Amino acid sequence: MNRLSYLDYFYLSLFSKTYSKKASTIYHIFTGKKTASILYSAERYHLTYVFALFPKLNRSQFNKSIEKLAHLNHLSQSGEKMEYYLSDSGEKESVGFFNSHYYPKQLNYLQNGLALNHFWRTLQLITQVLSEVRHKNKLYTPIEKEWEKQYWLKLWLKKSNKDKQELAVIFGNEWILILNELPLINAEILTANLSGHNNTGKTQNQLAEAYKKEAIEVHLIVLDSLACIGKIIEQYPKKTPLFFSIYKEMLQTHVGTTTSAILTKQYLLGGYSVEDTAKYRQLKLSTINEHVIEISIMDPLFDLSAILPLDRFKEIEQLLKETPALTYQEMLEKKPEVLFLWFRLAQIERNRNSDE
Repeated sequence: MNRLSYLDYFYLSLFSKTYSKKASTIYHIFTGKKTASILYSAERYHLTYVFALFPKLNRSQFNKSIEKLAHLNHLSQSGEKMEYYLSDSGEKESVGFFNSHYYPKQLNYLQNGLALNHFWRTLQLITQVLSEVRHKNKLYTPIEKEWEKQYWLKLWLKKSNKDKQELAVIFGNEWILILNELPLINAEILTANLSGHNNTGKTQNQLAEAYKKEAIEVHLIVLDSLACIGKIIEQYPKKTPLFFSIYKEMLQTHVGTTTSAILTKQYLLGGYSVEDTAKYRQLKLSTINEHVIEISIMDPLFDLSAILPLDRFKEIEQLLKETPALTYQEMLEKKPEVLFLWFRLAQIERNRNSDE
């Protein structure tokens, strides 16, 4: 009962001694429930990096894990039901565990998690195919079963304008450069996942057994390695042109923003107001407001000045600075003209720029 797993410790690491967090909200963050309230909570809890990290997480098992951590006094319950602080013993246990276990520090799953998954599947397929090309073997079964991925590869090979043998060498050299930039454990586990000529990539369970780790820790090492690769190729785009172009395409194709919010964003970029966007899209204003909140969180660089006037933002920012826990109702008592959308956007900006 009291033996903790890697996941238990990982859950524990997400809580704070400074302010309480709702376990149910963290569950929805993990599973990627894309509502304005959950997205805002992910921002407020500083947990955007794990958003949609475990889309198939079992609710019952998660709750049992939280209950176990609370039973061991690693989490202390606040006045609210299922809302917890990290205790002193919990902090000690978490720090001690991750001193000898891997902790993902490169993830930014809300921003690029979906793109990273497709990037990894694409890299695995290209690696296998070009390995078989190098050995002049055409009799093999692609590891990627999805037709769209196979078709993408055919188009990619055609537009490369390079001999396939030459392309394989260049791709391999880029792999070597990237792997040399990774920590040893990351490079080893990532490489062991790859399939090629007369070689089948290891499963995460096989790697977990080989490295004496839990499978979930291996999984997070792979994901963290991919996030790290994204940063490496952005740092060395001229040295990794193939990887860089593939990565950029995945980021552009597989965005995390909902389809409806993307359409709203296009209207806003076209100069339409929030009200006009709601009118032309025949949606409730509250729905468009939720889209704006989602856009603000998903795209921190999006210019909100046409939605939240600078003078209003400064006023709200000052009040939040004076009273960080200020509620919208309390705000209305001071500034009755402040829209909820303005208030929420100012909160998001404040959370983004503040430490826990």
